[in-house]
Amino acid sequence: MINIIGWAPDSHEPSPETSFLNQFISPFGTIESGDKNYPRVRSGHRCFTDNDYLYLIGGYTHQIRRGSIFKEIWAMSLATFEWRRYEVIGELPDTLASFAIIQVFPYSKTFILFGGSGTAFGTSSSNRFYFVGVDNNNCCVESYELKVGGDIPLPKYGHAMCAGEVRGKYYIIGGTEGTSFDFDVHALTMRANPEATTENEKYTWHCELITTNQGFPGRYRLEATYDEKNHCLLFFGGGSNEEVHGFEKIIKLDLKTKISSAVSTIPDSRNGYPQARRCHTIARRSTKVIMTGGIFHRENGLDVLVHSDVWIFEMTDYSWEKYEHSLPRAVYFHDAAITEEGCMMVFGGAHELTPTAPRNNKLYFAWFGIPRLQTFALEALRKKYPQMFSGLYSGNLQPSGVLDVFNTFCKPGKISEEERNIVQRGRIPFHEHEDRSRFFLNGNSEDYAVRHQVADPEPLQRRRGQRQQGRHEQILQNNGDIRGPLRRMFDQFLRGVGAGDENNGEGEAGEEREVNAQLRRENIDNIINEINEIIAERVDREDPQ
Repeated sequence: MINIIGWAPDSHEPSPETSFLNQFISPFGTIESGDKNYPRVRSGHRCFTDNDYLYLIGGYTHQIRRGSIFKEIWAMSLATFEWRRYEVIGELPDTLASFAIIQVFPYSKTFILFGGSGTAFGTSSSNRFYFVGVDNNNCCVESYELKVGGDIPLPKYGHAMCAGEVRGKYYIIGGTEGTSFDFDVHALTMRANPEATTENEKYTWHCELITTNQGFPGRYRLEATYDEKNHCLLFFGGGSNEEVHGFEKIIKLDLKTKISSAVSTIPDSRNGYPQARRCHTIARRSTKVIMTGGIFHRENGLDVLVHSDVWIFEMTDYSWEKYEHSLPRAVYFHDAAITEEGCMMVFGGAHELTPTAPRNNKLYFAWFGIPRLQTFALEALRKKYPQMFSGLYSGNLQPSGVLDVFNTFCKPGKISEEERNIVQRGRIPFHEHEDRSRFFLNGNSEDYAVRHQVADPEPLQRRRGQRQQGRHEQILQNNGDIRGPLRRMFDQFLRGVGAGDENNGEGEAGEEREVNAQLRRENIDNIINEINEIIAERVDREDPQ
């Protein structure tokens, strides 16, 4: 299990957006690079989130055979922060470095993958489209190549992708095949296919060239987003081997006129503009574009500077604000994703401009919004029942399913059939011993097992009924044990009412009198119990433990 981590969490000053979250953001721990159950160091990968998981796709490393592509997809549960490598059903390309992805719908479990490069950068680029869907219950992804008509972009890598003005419209911007750099903008359109006979034919796909952005230099490793207010695309940074582009002005593509122009932005009042860069990343939340890291260099790779700063671009007025905290280490070729709550996650990347530059597999968190109560509740459960949040089974736990699994792990007795289905949903066999120790085996590794020792849960303290009797009885004793006097007082009162009735000629027979006496005793007990409850509740309010 890894800790929730954040950059410089202990240095946060009072802030309405982040500092109050420090109670559950703690410094990150060292991750062993040899851990088979954690992604290895890499760069050029892509990330996305569906609010239940953070997904990591592909990437490049120089540590294996002088350079290798990771043809894999990992998922990390946002409930337990444990990773699992997913099985791939179908085909994934070999060109999973500096490719681009876009989710079909915001926070969906399906995405489109386009382009990318293999290890032979400049000679192994791709222009293929893939449709990939995630199946969390079975810990796998299904992928197949799309048949796309129209003007297909040339093979490239280092391009950007973003969603467009309507669902099913996506844009591909810029990129390189290794030696030349373009600034082309293509639109990919998804439409429902009424004649579909298979799942793969559910949609039709068409691509068209929108503009080549003549007059602006080509660029790769840029970022892009759609501006809903002005119906345009905004392009951030990027560059080539000879230059990188800054942010005093950004390029805007009007989607009505299909004309691009440079528009001025407003600097931060104290820090000015971000320095020019490429290989940075952005995460979009509402009207804020959060930019992290990247690399600056002059012609021929001189004056290289890798960035660790974080900037926020406000789309309502095109203004820049430098975030008060930075990444722990300068990085580029990394990637980031952000949840609807505003939890941004940054993973991996490189630290130097060399072929064998050191890379990392660290994961950083930062909050740019206020979490839901569920998030705080999860952290409380994590601290109270750590055994529930460790082990490879937990890698398949979704935040929305924590209550089900909590009930499974944290109660005595055998696992019911319903609970067994919850556990086996990820195809993970388990065994249960008489002492309720449970062993969950990882389906991908026969030699890995996690033991969960289930303790009896602590009894709940109820507001009424079961109380800490010793304390309240002591209070009653200190007040002279009022139960006896109360019983005599109410008995005399109720008997007096009966005597009056007898004097009116409505006396009771012997059997009826005995029944009424029993009813009086029950009424007295009920009244006394109610009084004790009132006293106990008042004691709780005035003298809480």
